[in-house]
Amino acid sequence: MNGAGLVVEVLAAEGVTQVYGIPGTTIMDLLDAFARQDRIRYLSVRHEQVAASMADGFSRGSGRLGVCVASRGPGAMNLATAVGNAFDESVPLLALVGQVPGDVAGRDAFEELDVLTLFRPITRWQAQIDRAGRIPELLQRAVRRAVSGRPGPVLVSLPLDVLRAGAEARPQPRFRPGLPRPAAADARTAARVLAQAERPAVIIGGGVRTAAAAGGPDAGGFPCSITSLVERLGAPAVTTWSRKNQFPNDHPNFLGSLGAGAFPATERAIKEADAVLALGCRFSEFTTKRWTLLSPGTRLVHVDIDPAELGKVYPPEVGLHADATLAAADLLTWIDDTARSPSASDWLAGLRAARTRDRRLPDAGPPPPGTVATAALVRALAETLARTPATLVVDAPSTGVWIQRHLDFTRPGSHFASSGGAMAWGFPAALGIQLARPHERVICLSGDGSFWMVAQDLETAVRERIPVVTVVADNYAYGNTRDRQRTAHRARYLGVFHDNPDLAGFARLHGAHGERVTCGADLVPALERALASGKPAIVDVVQDRHEGLPPGVIPLPASRSK
Repeated sequence: MNGAGLVVEVLAAEGVTQVYGIPGTTIMDLLDAFARQDRIRYLSVRHEQVAASMADGFSRGSGRLGVCVASRGPGAMNLATAVGNAFDESVPLLALVGQVPGDVAGRDAFEELDVLTLFRPITRWQAQIDRAGRIPELLQRAVRRAVSGRPGPVLVSLPLDVLRAGAEARPQPRFRPGLPRPAAADARTAARVLAQAERPAVIIGGGVRTAAAAGGPDAGGFPCSITSLVERLGAPAVTTWSRKNQFPNDHPNFLGSLGAGAFPATERAIKEADAVLALGCRFSEFTTKRWTLLSPGTRLVHVDIDPAELGKVYPPEVGLHADATLAAADLLTWIDDTARSPSASDWLAGLRAARTRDRRLPDAGPPPPGTVATAALVRALAETLARTPATLVVDAPSTGVWIQRHLDFTRPGSHFASSGGAMAWGFPAALGIQLARPHERVICLSGDGSFWMVAQDLETAVRERIPVVTVVADNYAYGNTRDRQRTAHRARYLGVFHDNPDLAGFARLHGAHGERVTCGADLVPALERALASGKPAIVDVVQDRHEGLPPGVIPLPASRSK
């Protein structure tokens, strides 16, 4: 067996079932090894960024490792945007990249690039394998680093001569380290802080998703320990930016998501709290609206699987280095049923009533002729999802803020959104999620700016029969940037408006299903036809060029100013 065959053996031993990539000179032996077996499916795409985003989506949709492969130099560089997004969002992903053979390394060989240095800031671990006999050792170490602790992407560089060399080594037994629990004394101290609070609140972050995906308690569902802890404290529960599906949205204690477009009642739940339990939360810029979330004097109990996050932004009174779900279970053992503050119920009821009033979809009157208002789009999606349970994947359009405010998700894993900020994540991620969940329906909501960056891979969806329905909020603009030019630069628009061809026709040319919608009343029937087609589909929702954020929502400025 050569090194390439051994790479495939190791991947299969680690449970990998799919790999996404683009062929290239330095990985031809690896592709040949994939071609000579049937345990791992290799899918070729049209751009390496798409390969990495599909691996990202597969990982989120399955809770397992996503894998992408690219050739040397330019191929590796094209992975970087999507790998960086996965790093920001703690998604376990393995990037395999080809490299020039060792006998010409350092001699300005064709497309030679120091990929370890390039990817060091955006991966948890990087390695180059220089001897075929070390493939199992280093590749399996990379997999463990990707899925253990705080997950994230890793990169392994594979020189051409190593892939061609003979190898006698074999994969080692699969091993995963256990998830950390908090020290008992620290858990008791944290429980005491929460039990003493008059107005406790709970923030649920992406680390809770990570905990479940990593095989912790309640994997595949909402963590019962967190729901029970929220109920025992009588606390409002909110999620971080783009993580609305971390907690059952129909729970009476749920008050929505923080960040861009958050309702006042959602923010008040944290600002008025005298004690906050943050589970798997990084206190990022968007979630905290530039780190203005916590009020002075708030007692903070911060739980995170990555000890570097504890105290990085807000100093906690108690910091617990632990898996969020396990920590919640341990806190439950130290907080009894009498811990609920008598005043907390009235406070929560008032917040809930205020949020209910604010959540009514605004009616700004009819949109310009031949266009669809975003409020109508949100209503149509809500109606469609009520009739046809599906997973909704949201890219980075302004429409995403409307989704955070006005759609509820009561089924675990039924909503995915990117907080990393990379445009063009949504469509390829939805393809990966659909491949991870072949018996479910997947709908992607994208802006036209994002979709056209990866539109070429509609061909991939058709060729591989991946029936994702992509709804494009088509306002002929880079909407978020346009809104910032309007608010911060007195509407001196430059570079934010463009023209688009007929997206429905574009879809049909590829053999996909295409719908073009210019009236809100036509949206639900168009969505139903797209879903019923059983094919990859594009629903082109034509909007006014200035359609964007909900009324009253102001985009965060590009930089902080006094």
